[in-house]
Amino acid sequence: MSIVKEQMKIISKTIILVFTLILSTSLNAQEHHINFLKSAKWKKVLKQSQKENKPIFVDAYTTWCGPCKVMDREVFTDKEVATFFNENFISVKMDMEKGEGIQLKLDWDIKAYPTLLYFNTKGKIIHRVVGAYGAAEFLNYSKMAVDESKMAINLQKRFDAGERSGVFMYDYLVSLRLGYHQELEAKVANNYLSALSNEDLLKKENWNIIKNFMKDPSTKAFQYLVNNIEKVAKINGAEEVNTKLYKTIDKQIQTWSYWYGDKTFETEKEENLLKFLQKSNYDKAPFLLGKLLANKYKRLEDSVQYLETLDYIVKFNLAQNSSTIVHYANTIINNHESESAWAKALIWLNIAEGKETKIEHKAAILTAKSNVLAKLGNKSEAELAILAAKKADKKAEAAGTKIHSIPAFKMTGGGDPQKKD
Repeated sequence: MSIVKEQMKIISKTIILVFTLILSTSLNAQEHHINFLKSAKWKKVLKQSQKENKPIFVDAYTTWCGPCKVMDREVFTDKEVATFFNENFISVKMDMEKGEGIQLKLDWDIKAYPTLLYFNTKGKIIHRVVGAYGAAEFLNYSKMAVDESKMAINLQKRFDAGERSGVFMYDYLVSLRLGYHQELEAKVANNYLSALSNEDLLKKENWNIIKNFMKDPSTKAFQYLVNNIEKVAKINGAEEVNTKLYKTIDKQIQTWSYWYGDKTFETEKEENLLKFLQKSNYDKAPFLLGKLLANKYKRLEDSVQYLETLDYIVKFNLAQNSSTIVHYANTIINNHESESAWAKALIWLNIAEGKETKIEHKAAILTAKSNVLAKLGNKSEAELAILAAKKADKKAEAAGTKIHSIPAFKMTGGGDPQKKD
């Protein structure tokens, strides 16, 4: 009987301990959360702010906004974040589609969610952060709202007063990006960078602006940097400089490749970049030039020049990898009705097959090869190629390197559902 009692005591203590841990975890979770005022009227919030002499933080959200919920669940519960806001702000949540939130959305010029707003005690917006961020990043951006030298309202005043140092301009542009002022950010960045002398472009203080805000490879400033890449790399580091310059051009080419005619194409900019790459000694120029010309001729539906450009890219080893070659070949196989075009596609696939060392990429090459052989009437060789593709696929699966395709799915969320892009 005593043994049973002892066992019951142990079980009881265990249950109590478990409940204590659960309660402790629950209390900690509650403790580590921004203390938002609930269902508070804006006038009441302003009065409390003035009474306590504390600025206001507003989480402007909607019930359908997924990132808003992530911020509430994962960021506002972070210990450091909660401590910072509870010590420095009167915090309030505001549904921008209910009650006074409907009018405040217009007053505060809210265009996306979540929008995180920081007000002084007079109710004036002093800082703005738009979007969802991790706890550490969000905390850094929020600390700008209590730093006189970093808060958006003061940066704007300094800009309006004519301040233009590289360090200041970087801070100002960051504040514009955080506030989702896209058009103003682009205008300010372009004006500042285009006004810099060649000597100023090489200054260390301007590199962060170039790295984060220079997007147009057709500008004189950008092309000067490319032509003086060794000087720029010596000051800012070769890897960082090479990555920035290449990606800027490559991203512009990609943007043009998805131009579907809803607005006038940037023909002048494209020609500018073409001429620059043709004359430049930049070592990546041939690769980028090939991509740019391929996109141009595809857009113009010039099948002859498009085919010749792809042929040039593959034969002169300017394709990024075998997957790129397979893509080129499949484009020709599916969109051309010319045996000479198919024959070129077959040559490209043979080149890709000869260079590819990874078995998981062989299957795609051999499948494309089978298709083009069938088009050319080589039935027996087409069958051999598809058998080889299946064999390569099985080897890749056995090795655990098989590339699995992911089905497409629709995504929703982001901005205001009432606003059409």
